[in-house]
Amino acid sequence: MSAVASTVQRNLLRPDLTVLIGGFLLVLALHWAPLERLFQRWLRFDEAYSHGLFVFGASLFLLYRVLKHRQFGLQPSVLGIALAAFTALAISLADVVNIQILQQMGAVFLWWAIAVAMLGWRAGWNLAIPIGFLYYAVPMWDYLTKPLVGAAVVVNDILLGFMGIHFRVEGVYIYLLDVGAFEVADGCSGLRYLVVALTLSTLFSALNFSRAREWIILHLVAIAMALLVNWVRIFWIILAGYQTDMQTSLIDDHEMFGWILFAVCLVPFFFIANRLANGSPEPSLGVPAPQPAHAMAKKSITATALLAGLVALPVWLIGGASAAAEQRTLVAPERLGDYVLAPHIEDTLWNPIMQRTDQVLRASYVHPDSSDQRMHLGIWYYNPQRQNHELVQFGNRPINTDDWRVVDQETDRNGWRYVVVHHRYIQEHRIVALGYLVNGDWTQGGLQVKLQMLRTAFSRHNFGALVSLSMVCDTDACRAERELLVAELRHIQEQPFAGK
Repeated sequence: MSAVASTVQRNLLRPDLTVLIGGFLLVLALHWAPLERLFQRWLRFDEAYSHGLFVFGASLFLLYRVLKHRQFGLQPSVLGIALAAFTALAISLADVVNIQILQQMGAVFLWWAIAVAMLGWRAGWNLAIPIGFLYYAVPMWDYLTKPLVGAAVVVNDILLGFMGIHFRVEGVYIYLLDVGAFEVADGCSGLRYLVVALTLSTLFSALNFSRAREWIILHLVAIAMALLVNWVRIFWIILAGYQTDMQTSLIDDHEMFGWILFAVCLVPFFFIANRLANGSPEPSLGVPAPQPAHAMAKKSITATALLAGLVALPVWLIGGASAAAEQRTLVAPERLGDYVLAPHIEDTLWNPIMQRTDQVLRASYVHPDSSDQRMHLGIWYYNPQRQNHELVQFGNRPINTDDWRVVDQETDRNGWRYVVVHHRYIQEHRIVALGYLVNGDWTQGGLQVKLQMLRTAFSRHNFGALVSLSMVCDTDACRAERELLVAELRHIQEQPFAGK
């Protein structure tokens, strides 16, 4: 019993195990908010990252497998400490601009960087796959959704063409003439099949392969299998819907149907994987190494203190810079240049998809000399901008392309975007001027919004707004209406809500 206790105690006091556990707890403590949201995502078992708990467990198993055969002594690295400090700073800056995915990706990398900083680069090389495996549970793969949807539509357009079916494709919609329509939505992208297939291929490769050749082949097979499963699933459902006049149960049970196809395809996948494993040398993890001497104890204590301080410093500095938001209520101006507020007129057609706004202002204006000449103002306001309550976030769309089709667009030198749109279901043409207001400054969307948030990180302001000014057009080109919008935009920029 004493021998067992001695072995357990010796293993628990291993420097490499101490560094990995301590690094994990440090990352968890400093960046709890984005990691807690990641964990919640894993618990949504009907979404793309429901395999997150499995990935976490597999990552721990791969770590155990490496540490069982190798021991890494304390080998502090100046470059590793600098890498960890830079990563911690990058995570904090991502927090400022509310890019959650970068925080989550950075947290995984920071754990590995801490291991490199304290255990050296040889340890980092051996721990890269076990720790990096966690990236399969980080929702960075969501950005493949749109390309996957586009590929699925193109492939099914080709396949349906061989079947003699009368259909038409418009965007992500496949219209079966005189039968119905199918939407290849984001949930039909096949992302779940792709991520799970890659997860299985990486795990199998880490356990069985020692050469890059087998790794590459198996991952290519996994990608092909996942894409094929989704394309066949969509094609089969559309074909069944066409033949049964949309009465097939596959339409409602498409999720289960997809996973059945995926499970069937795992049989040839693992057959190929085992064939590759039989022709590959077994991976060598070495033999247990003796515990290194503690000659670097003093240096290691200094490195530990320096590392912990540098990793925690950005969180303290940038986290302490945020101030309470100055609340302001949006009020529609009585006039916009020559146009007068018309409270009795409502614009119900133009509805950008802006999630979880703090305030929304809609107002219409008419010209005194012509009541038919109208402008419609819309403001979607976030104050303060914070996680999931911000101008630029996943799912926000300044143009609702479900209702409107973009015909033409251009951006002027002041950052205003002019978009000519046609309504998909009624005969209406419209020109819309779109602008982003961030902490009192006008900017373009996307990356420019995030950069502006970064520039004003230490100011007392942290608000953002999408502003639209639109007019219904008499002609498709909307040239005359564009000139009217340009003339009135300066009045928008002078309104109180636009001030710093």
